[in-house]
Amino acid sequence: MPFAKNQDIKIYYEVEGQGPPIILAHGVTGNTTFWTGYGYVDQLKDKFTVIIFDARGHGQSDKPHDVESYDSQLMVGDVMAIMDALGIAETHYWGYSMGGYIGLGLAKYFPDRLISLIIGGATPFGSPKTRTPSPLLRIFRRGAQEGVDAVVEGMRELAGSITPQYEERLRSLDLQAMVACLEYLSFRKPSLEKETSHMPIACLFYAGDADEGAHQYGKDAVHTLPNARFFSLPGLNHVGASAATELIVPHVLSFMADV
Repeated sequence: MPFAKNQDIKIYYEVEGQGPPIILAHGVTGNTTFWTGYGYVDQLKDKFTVIIFDARGHGQSDKPHDVESYDSQLMVGDVMAIMDALGIAETHYWGYSMGGYIGLGLAKYFPDRLISLIIGGATPFGSPKTRTPSPLLRIFRRGAQEGVDAVVEGMRELAGSITPQYEERLRSLDLQAMVACLEYLSFRKPSLEKETSHMPIACLFYAGDADEGAHQYGKDAVHTLPNARFFSLPGLNHVGASAATELIVPHVLSFMADV
């Protein structure tokens, strides 16, 4: 199985298809099956070399339990390690939620390695100035104490419903790694807003209209960034928009054809 190494952390990745490279990055609790299970890879692989990977703390990648290991620059470095292992000079990048935030970090630190950015359900904003844990962090703190059933129950309550595929992913998680990752995202994640407020890279943003922060940011980005587009997914929240493959892929393919 292919792994890239960033310092002492191994990052699992897969490659499929042919054509210009595109890296797909999942959100918190995801792994490579997010992109394969919902059909994204099948709809892209005829036109692109599709690279999917497990973020640190997820899937088959290493799962550190210390909060500092989820620093945003380290997670950006994980993507660079994959690109370097494959000899890729520049790539399209598509990230959802946490994966989208990592993509904005790439635009800050390595803009010359990007052809375009596709960002779903994410913003460049940092952690809120509060010590109140997010609902997701509360769920995983409870799960780390009581077991994974508490996580599944909590996610059902939070999202309204979850698919069998998503439940399977939840049950495979290292709960202590998830707590560490979410602690970083909740309380230590720096803002990238200033650094990405004028990026010239071609960008496509999208979000469900019930995903308030990401939806508003995407709409605003069209007016502040010189080369940005946005589309909305009516009636969908953050979880629902992640799986709306048939609605999302046509927009992405049209955008990338123009790029």
